[in-house]
Parts: sequence; structure tokens; C-alpha cells
Amino acid sequence: MKVAVIGAGAMGSIYGAHLAMGGHDVWLIDLWQEHVDTINQYGLKIFYNNNPETVKIKATSNPLNVKHTMDLLLVFVKSYHTEPALKNCMHLIGDETKLLTLQNGVGNVDILERFVSKSQILAGTTAHGANVRAPGQINHAGKGKTIIGRIDGNNMKSDEELVSSFIACGLETELRDGVEGLIWDKLLVNVGINPLTALLSIKNGTLLENEETEKLMEILVGEAWEVAKKGGLLLSHEDPVGHVKAIARATGENKSSMLQDILKGRMTEIDFINGAIVHKGKEWEVATPYNELITLLIKAKEKLAYQN
Repeated sequence: MKVAVIGAGAMGSIYGAHLAMGGHDVWLIDLWQEHVDTINQYGLKIFYNNNPETVKIKATSNPLNVKHTMDLLLVFVKSYHTEPALKNCMHLIGDETKLLTLQNGVGNVDILERFVSKSQILAGTTAHGANVRAPGQINHAGKGKTIIGRIDGNNMKSDEELVSSFIACGLETELRDGVEGLIWDKLLVNVGINPLTALLSIKNGTLLENEETEKLMEILVGEAWEVAKKGGLLLSHEDPVGHVKAIARATGENKSSMLQDILKGRMTEIDFINGAIVHKGKEWEVATPYNELITLLIKAKEKLAYQN
């Protein structure tokens, strides 16, 4: 299988490494030139409990260096980069190419549909944990299940074959109907944890240590839950607020991705997380004042981070 991983940060590198070790022809495509150069010169180092394994894999910062049509494009760029990334990679996409997004937030599938047929698009969630140690070095902090499927639920035989390929490469994967509900499960977790930790510069678990932050979490997730119900989305948890609290507790020492973005002076994915709740709330006529406020606060925080 010919595979291009669009966005070779921590998660993209983990998936690319597993597929390459499984015998597939994999390209990593990422704009971080030092990361690309290190991978090409020394290989990609994946650390499991501080034990590195080096994977020989091709990497480039210029998609035009990849000449072949792909069987699979794995999309892992930040959500605000999805559109420009796809524009630069259209020569890699044929009529039979599958595009799989495992990105955060809601709205990436809509962007992909502007470029390819809906029949070519798969979406899903991943429970892997990973972070970048240094250029060309990824820490695989925890293994988890990958769940994929089609938004419309009409999974195909070829999708089952893709899942089998992932499993054979050591990526525990499940094909499931109703994947949109799973994406919203993860969205609600991000809605409740990411912006509050980013605004307050605290770890996930600290949100549960005082009543003010816990109450804010409850309100943000509650609004998002009302939007999901109005949209007819079937969530996996009867108590989404309780689920988000459980995740915050289980990941108590983690810094959320949004907090890491703010600390590094980068744009966040707020428009695809709390901003998506606001957008869908307007579409489905559900009031979301707290999510709208938190979205504006994060945007203000971003601008201050850029200035500093």
C-alpha cells in the first residue's frame, strides 16, 4: 500500500512508522524542515518507555517530491491547515485513493469533501498518546484503539481491508458505523478541557481542583451536549459531563494540546472545537453563549501570544 502522511508531528509519525515497519511504502510530509532532514539522515526514532526504535522512512517538506498516486492519505495536520495541505497534495490523489482524517475537532470532513468524492473519505478517532521529543524523535506515551468509519455509516469491503492492514501493522483498529458520534465524544472532551487549561495555563487535572473551573467545564460541555442532541448525534456516554471529568482526572498531569500551542505562540484549533459548537449551535438553533465567549477569549490569548 502506498501511503502519504500529511502532517508528520507526533501522531502522524507514530502511524507512519507503524505502517512503514509493516512493509508499506510510506512518505511523511511535513513543513518542519529540521524534522524532515533528521528523519532522512538518521531515521525516525520512536521511543517506547525511553527505549528507542529507529524506523527507516521517507520524509519531505515538499509534496511535489512524491511522484506516485497514493492508496491512502492520512491527514494529521492542524485543522486550520487542512485546506492548504490538501491543495498542495492533489497530485497524490487518484479516483481510488482513500483519505482518512484522525484530526481533532469537527469540520475536517467538510473540508475534505471540497476536494474529493465523499466515497473516498473516512474519519475516526485515536486513543494513542504521543509527543515530539526532538526533531526526528517521537515519544509514544501510550497505545490505544483507532476507530474509523464513514460519516454516513455506509462502510465498504475495502474499508475492512484497510482496517486489517492497520491491525497487521500493530495499530489496534476497529471499523464502526456511527463514527460521527465518536468524533463528537472526543470533541466534547476537548471542549471541556482544552480552552480552560490554555487560558489558565494549568494541567488537565487542575480543572477538578476548584469549584470555579469545574463549573465552567460543566457549562461548556453541557452546551455542547445540547447541540449534539439537537443535531441527532448519538454519543457513546449517557453522562458526557461525567466522562469529560473522568478524562481530565485520568490525564491529570498532561498539558492539553491547546495549552501547548499557546505556550509555543502557535495558532490553536479553537475554531474546530468550541468554535464548532458555536457554529453548529447557530445552524441547529441552540444557544451557546459560554462556548462563544471562550472562543473569543482564546482568540485574544492567541494574539497576545504572537505579540510576545
